[in-house]
Amino acid sequence: MKKKISFLLLGFLMAWGAAVGKTPDGKPPSVETVCDGETGAAFGLCNAYCEAMDCDSPNHHASDEACAHVKHNFERKTGRPLPCEIECPCGKQFPLFVDLANGSVMVESCVSDPKVISVVTPGMTFAIVNNAEIPPFCSVNLEPPFLELTQAEVISCRDLLRKAATAQNVACTIE
Repeated sequence: MKKKISFLLLGFLMAWGAAVGKTPDGKPPSVETVCDGETGAAFGLCNAYCEAMDCDSPNHHASDEACAHVKHNFERKTGRPLPCEIECPCGKQFPLFVDLANGSVMVESCVSDPKVISVVTPGMTFAIVNNAEIPPFCSVNLEPPFLELTQAEVISCRDLLRKAATAQNVACTIE
């Protein structure tokens, strides 16, 4: 019974978000990507918490109780934290990641596939997250150092680069 009520609440919240047209962060869930690696109920809970309700934002519109409930269900179901609550560590090692994220560096282009994303600046410097290698890593210009990433960090860092490009109206193309 609790499960049915949770899914009804989730459905209501998602429908409400679509009806008002914008979420608290101003981006509809259909253009956000932090939950793309999730499937089934984990995707639904992640999408509700991170994208529709924007519980990871200080100005979320859902109640703290609703956010806590969805977070608890995701963590109980998966045994791990929500992807939107994992910070990309690449910015600590590579200032370019921070500069791209805050918009202080322009994005020239973005190339992305399921394993690699690269964002290029007008000066031809690029930030990359590579999940095709073992271990996954992030780097600038594919020069050392290479910062090793967990799978959760890969998702967070890919999302950071995709959002940086999208914020500057640059679409990530697949090559």
